[in-house]
Amino acid sequence: MTITIVTTADRPDLAHTTGTWRWEAFFSDGETSLAEVLELDAQCASSQDVMPTVLVMLEEQAPVGMVALCLDDLEGRPELNPWLAGLYMDPKYRGRGHSLTLIHQLEALARNAGIERLSLYSAEAVGLYSKAGWATVETFERDDKTFSIMQKQLSPHIEKARYA
Repeated sequence: MTITIVTTADRPDLAHTTGTWRWEAFFSDGETSLAEVLELDAQCASSQDVMPTVLVMLEEQAPVGMVALCLDDLEGRPELNPWLAGLYMDPKYRGRGHSLTLIHQLEALARNAGIERLSLYSAEAVGLYSKAGWATVETFERDDKTFSIMQKQLSPHIEKARYA
């Protein structure tokens, strides 16, 4: 089994897959259309800036999961920038440690870019992020769910990111 991690900037052909995953996981029951999310992922893929960056995990060259580094993931909270956002793992590949690998690779990317702290918010995966060393700094309610805002201080040493 060969696992690689690429960016959508390096593999823009994956932007349709990441956009579809993002919409299905985070936007399908809201006001944001699939077309809007696909356009956003296509824009991310065409950017050479560190933000936004979408990392995609490939197993035997097939996409199985993703995570993004971005700004302004939580409306009205720019002081929490930058964000780890949109962590998604295809259900067939869950439970194998792949999500932790993606989290660590995104942290390495951010650290190499000189980012000292990342934020995220989640209602469902607080345990996963805690396992990866993230700490809850605040909670809020939305749509009858409790969300945790979590942060992680990135160590100042340079760690080589291992994505293709």
